[in-house]
Amino acid sequence: MGQFPTNDSIISRGMPLTATMIASIDPRPAWVHENQTGNLGTFLNSSILYVGAAGDVSVILPGTSLNSVATLTLSAGGSGYTTATGAATTCSNANASGLTVNTTAVAGAITVIAINAAGSGYNPGDIITVAGGGGDGTAVVDTVNVDAPIAAQALTFKAVPAGTILPVAVDYVTALNTVTVADIIVGK
Repeated sequence: MGQFPTNDSIISRGMPLTATMIASIDPRPAWVHENQTGNLGTFLNSSILYVGAAGDVSVILPGTSLNSVATLTLSAGGSGYTTATGAATTCSNANASGLTVNTTAVAGAITVIAINAAGSGYNPGDIITVAGGGGDGTAVVDTVNVDAPIAAQALTFKAVPAGTILPVAVDYVTALNTVTVADIIVGK
């Protein structure tokens, strides 16, 4: 790969900064400038992080969302169920959790299902199994809410050496251990 030639005479002809240019420079640190507030966790818009001190850094990657359940459809009423409020569920998607449902049961079979708590990490098409009864009452997630992610969805980089650029772009910083906000430089 070739090198770019430099010529001192070209460099010396660089345009000097004018008073207007200097006045337009944003004096805020990069962290504050990018997220507009300086608050830990504020949206960083797929930025790269330079970590100036050693420690742990927890981040949320771009494209991560809460994905709480918006709608679901009963697919099998099952057997042995009673009408319940806030019944626990399990999901075919191991990354999903927290969905609870209200059910109406007739003759042991669930006939009506409604969302009680929407949970997180769900995708359309996930199969939900309602706890209780014979454990065979199921529903399918139809749609999800694409909400802001939560700290539980963070990826943690452990024992990051001082002077490290994280190997991923990030949208949020959720936690720091021995690293402070002042130790983070945000870049594009």
